[in-house]
Amino acid sequence: MSETKTKENNKHVPMRTCIVMHKKLPKSELLRIVKTEDGKVSVDLKGKLKGRGANIIPEVAVFEQAIKKGMFERALKLGHKFSPAEVESLKEEFLDALEERKFRPKNKPVSIRVDKEDLEKIQS
Repeated sequence: MSETKTKENNKHVPMRTCIVMHKKLPKSELLRIVKTEDGKVSVDLKGKLKGRGANIIPEVAVFEQAIKKGMFERALKLGHKFSPAEVESLKEEFLDALEERKFRPKNKPVSIRVDKEDLEKIQS
């Protein structure tokens, strides 16, 4: 059996490599940084944006190491270094993405249960 298959249902799990740590992990465990067609670099929480992507382990230390060593510039083929403003903007977006992932692990949808009485109070 291949390591990209789960044992329970033999469903294929896409594997990606972290550009910093060079570890192969399931796509759902990594965070994708993408350079979109218009040249903007941003965090892709769902992993579906069009453009060139780079996957990293979702930890602040790993992100800072990627910035320090210019790994995003190389992996995304930017052709220029990030300005301090771009670094700050991307870091803020990265931290927001980490918070979102803690709130919604593995991109599962959030469901909220509401009693009928509470729903009526909200609607009125």
